[in-house]
Formats: sequence, structure tokens, C-alpha cells
Amino acid sequence: MITIRNGAPADEFFLKEMTYQAIYSPKGGGFLPRKVLEEAAIRRYYADFGREGDLAFVALSDGQAVGAVWIRFATAAPKGYGFVRADVPELTIAVLPTFRGRGIGKALLERMLTQLRATGLVAVSLSVARSNPARGLYERYGFRVLKKQKNSCTMLIG
Repeated sequence: MITIRNGAPADEFFLKEMTYQAIYSPKGGGFLPRKVLEEAAIRRYYADFGREGDLAFVALSDGQAVGAVWIRFATAAPKGYGFVRADVPELTIAVLPTFRGRGIGKALLERMLTQLRATGLVAVSLSVARSNPARGLYERYGFRVLKKQKNSCTMLIG
């Protein structure tokens, strides 16, 4: 059974792992080395989680964290891959590989979007690989392509 709880600063290590899992690799191969997590452009997604404006939800299966969705506002350079504007947070979402395809990502995304709407924040951006099947999930929830890069695109809702 999957449950979803609020994220907290203590989840930073798990969000670091989820940042790595969010880096899309077609067919699960050719993953980047984990040292990529220490690059400033990647660290900005998880480092010092718990700053003002940070919001996360963590999916649990039998008490084990298996997925997460979170938003962060860009506060300094480097901006995130899905950066649009300073007043629009960037969303990151990932599920551990062995738990994918079970609706966990959908449940996490719904929880985040419901929470954001309840607080009056309707604009959220993200970056997704153009070939990532998750792109269809984002489109079903109202995200639209704002900017295309070579292998990825920036999407925005709101």
C-alpha cells in the first residue's frame, strides 16, 4: 500500500537520490555517474532543502520512501533546467525504478498540484527529456511545452 506524507528538511538525502532518478535515461541504460549530483546545476534541486518556498511530498511503500515530488524557487545561479521566472517554482518528481508503473508518480503529481492550487500558486515549471514517457503524464495534467531544447523541453502549467 502506498501512502504519501509531507516532505521535510530531513528528506534531503532521499531528494538527492530522487534527483538522480529524475535524470531520464532511455531504456534505463547509460545513466550518468553519480558524481553529477555534486555539480552546482544539479545540487540546486536538493541541497539545503527546507528553504522558504520549498514543498515536498514523499511516497511510502510499507514505510519505505519510494518516490517524491517537490518544488523549489530559484534563489541564485545556476538556474534549474526548467527555470521560467523567479516567481515560478520548478517541480521535480521521481519514483524508484522498481516502483514505476504503479501510479505513484500520478498520485504524487496530483497531491502537489492540489496543494499548490489550495495555496493559490498555479504556475509551476519542469524540465523533461523529449523522449521521456512521463511527458504524457504532465500533458494530461495541463503542462504545456514552453521551450524546446535539443533533447529536452521546459513545460509550464498555469
